[in-house]
Amino acid sequence: MTAAIHIKSPVLKWAIGEKARQHIERHGLGVEDIDLLVGASGGPKWLVLAGLDRALFSEFLSTRHRPLTTLSSSIGSWRFAVLAQQNPEAALDRFLEAYLAQSYSEQVTIDEVSRVLDSVLSHLLGATGSKEILSHPVFRNHVVTIRSGRLLRTDARLPLAAGLSAMFLGNLMGRNRLGWFCERAVFGDPRDAMLEFGDSLPTRHIALQQDNLELALRASGAVPLVLAGVSQIPGAPTGVYRDGGVTDYHFDRGIGAAKGLVFYPHFYDHCIPGWFDKMLKRRHQMDPPWENLVMVSPSAEFVAALPAGRIPDRKDFFQMDDRQRRAFWQTTVAESERLGEAFLKAMEKQCFN
Repeated sequence: MTAAIHIKSPVLKWAIGEKARQHIERHGLGVEDIDLLVGASGGPKWLVLAGLDRALFSEFLSTRHRPLTTLSSSIGSWRFAVLAQQNPEAALDRFLEAYLAQSYSEQVTIDEVSRVLDSVLSHLLGATGSKEILSHPVFRNHVVTIRSGRLLRTDARLPLAAGLSAMFLGNLMGRNRLGWFCERAVFGDPRDAMLEFGDSLPTRHIALQQDNLELALRASGAVPLVLAGVSQIPGAPTGVYRDGGVTDYHFDRGIGAAKGLVFYPHFYDHCIPGWFDKMLKRRHQMDPPWENLVMVSPSAEFVAALPAGRIPDRKDFFQMDDRQRRAFWQTTVAESERLGEAFLKAMEKQCFN
């Protein structure tokens, strides 16, 4: 792969693949140049992107005219469910309101977490969100989940933990071994072509429809041992569906739909292939996985200046009380507005440094 170009600004870091760099030098970067929009898993990490999402959803991407394919898993799918509503800024406000208000008992259970986050998702979608997403004139969402194999079908903690441990060991042998335990299940907008993934994992394509969209979004964020798996999804084969980040945490493989530029607003400056690869540093992709990729993320300087010197994480629920956590998260969201302002300025000046 040709060396990528990495550019830093005070608050943003741009990582631009060689083909994307050549395109930008010749033609500039415009919203119509993008063929694929990517959103990563990561739970509360998305909060550092809230201000960037506001600028993207309400200004930059709102000027798009031709259809745009989006690909996402877990919280990335929820972000793009915001994007594809008629009023994405209002949907983002609803999402933030409900997400920041999360609160759990000391002896929290999977059922409690599932109930709270189901409520967050319903608040995000509002009364007509599913209908708006599936009829949006531009955005074509593709939501990645996994369909559990035999060892992952239960939510009982010990058997599920044992199945996940076996899956972790299989993943150590190679990512293709994940296919022993699950299949990638992609719920895609039926107006769009089904996506081709650049790996050997078994992949099933299911049409998004109004009666399964919310369940697909719920499944895509159903982190094993944290939230309950989702079953009985209309239009989908029988099974238990879980977090798409298990196989596609940050999407480090080429996707067939991307003939133009791939645009990736990300909370990290690197990609971690799957959920079990977090600790496997050798698998972390530090350069853009696509030569036609434009990735933008918070700079190290921006992150270091946040109250905790890092972006939010699921561990905050255990390391902070509700008051401390909400204060940290709210400050992160407020500071993230600077990312959106910097992005719009970069686009206006066509200067990515």
